[in-house]
Formats: sequence, structure tokens, C-alpha cells
Amino acid sequence: MEKKRCLILLIVFVFVFLLVGCSKSKGEDLQAAIRVNGTIYYSTNNAISVEVDESAIQYTTSYAKNGVPNKDGEANFNRELGTPYAILDDAMVVVLIEDEWIEFKEK
Repeated sequence: MEKKRCLILLIVFVFVFLLVGCSKSKGEDLQAAIRVNGTIYYSTNNAISVEVDESAIQYTTSYAKNGVPNKDGEANFNRELGTPYAILDDAMVVVLIEDEWIEFKEK
């Protein structure tokens, strides 16, 4: 009887584990991204110490519902519009997230 009970518990545990593992939504797999001047830049998750000139700051204009920014100013990491970002050079964009400039780069 005890073996049968252990086997049932093991099967239930495996079933629950598989359900939890499969429940990860598509949005959780996406890396934060923003489209600027026709190029998609991806978050490096690195906060950098940089002074951004006020005149260089732009703001997000839309949210990428499908996860991939399709137009300039569109981002997939914040549903609220108006997130500040700036182009530092041709290969790097910084985005102000939680009072820190986060580095975004092309892949």
C-alpha cells in the first residue's frame, strides 16, 4: 500500500512540475527592446553612468503588443508611453528605467 501511495505522489509531483514548467508565457521570454531609426536595440541590463543632453532625449510613442517593436519609438518593455531614451552613438541607445540609464545595443 505504501509503495502505491508513493508512486501516486510521485506521478502527481511530476505532473504539477510539468504544468508549471509549461506555463511560462511568451512575453517572459522576450528581451527588452526598442526600435530607433529603423534598428532594434536590445537591453544589456547594464546601468551606465552617463550625462544625456536634454536635447538628445526622445520618448517612446507606442508599445509593441506582439513583443517585437515594428516602428520607431516603439518598445516592448513598458506599456506606458513616454519612456525617455537617447541615442549615444550609432551602436548604442540608453533608456531611462527606474532612474537609471540602461544600455541597449544592436544584436
